[in-house]
Amino acid sequence: MRNKIFIYINIIIAIFLFANCTENYNESAESQIKKNINGDNKHLNVTILLDLSDRISSNKNPTQSYKDIEFILNVIDVFKKVLEAKNVGNSKDRIKLLYYPTLDKLNSELYFKISSLTDSLNFKFDEMDLTKRKNVFHSIKKTYEENLKNLYSIFSNLPENYYQGSDLFNYFKHRVTNDCIDGRKNYVNLLIILTDGYLYSYDNKMNINNRYSYIGPLSNHLTKFRNMINWETVFETEDYGFIRLNNDLSNIRIIAAEFNPVKDHPIDFDIMKKYWSKWFEEQQINKSNYLILRTDHISQNKDVVNNFIKKIVFE
Repeated sequence: MRNKIFIYINIIIAIFLFANCTENYNESAESQIKKNINGDNKHLNVTILLDLSDRISSNKNPTQSYKDIEFILNVIDVFKKVLEAKNVGNSKDRIKLLYYPTLDKLNSELYFKISSLTDSLNFKFDEMDLTKRKNVFHSIKKTYEENLKNLYSIFSNLPENYYQGSDLFNYFKHRVTNDCIDGRKNYVNLLIILTDGYLYSYDNKMNINNRYSYIGPLSNHLTKFRNMINWETVFETEDYGFIRLNNDLSNIRIIAAEFNPVKDHPIDFDIMKKYWSKWFEEQQINKSNYLILRTDHISQNKDVVNNFIKKIVFE
């Protein structure tokens, strides 16, 4: 009889302890969920900006469309991993694709088709309910892949006179703050620029002393450095660079990728990188908060991009 009582007591104690542990576990899990919902996670605000100069012309660079698409799809993979790591249900992340310049010569039908395709690549997880977040999470890569192919099939086959250069100088002067910066708490702003690095527009060529709004393969302020041994010293002492802008971009990270120097002058990459680096830092972007990457096999830049994005979210 005593043994039976002893067994019953042990069973009751075990049930009590199990219930108590389960309750503590549930409380812990619930508090973690509340912590995530209350915004203690970092959220990505990603803007992908396409330079629509003749760099993407199928006649001039037949492989560039493929490279751009693969680069962006890699970004989507990392974006998904970030969402998955912190639970998709708690995501308030955003991602969108823009192009610049606006290609004013397009007819209305083509213009609206392109606008529709780019709009379909704008996702705001903070404005979705749980079911839609999960659906978008599972379909986002397929959506990007299909619509990017449609976009680039248009962009890369435009008549040559449609490409008016890349006026990214004016983009930074007039649009970057409004388009790319979300000032809310815990948002990490990431701008990804796909460009050949030659900052040039037919309609925007200014200079003030040794400061310029453009740089091209034939620009004197680039070609003069090609055969100069001490070019970096001259660059700094004579204050070469892009025209200063009054932007405070300290709250943004940048990946400028697909820089593509002309084949006969590979040193152009180093010169362009010097111009862009100085320009970024004069806009209050810390050296550790931007990357400038030369076009290459996608696998060679993949890990660099992955690590950069993961670091800014989970650091």
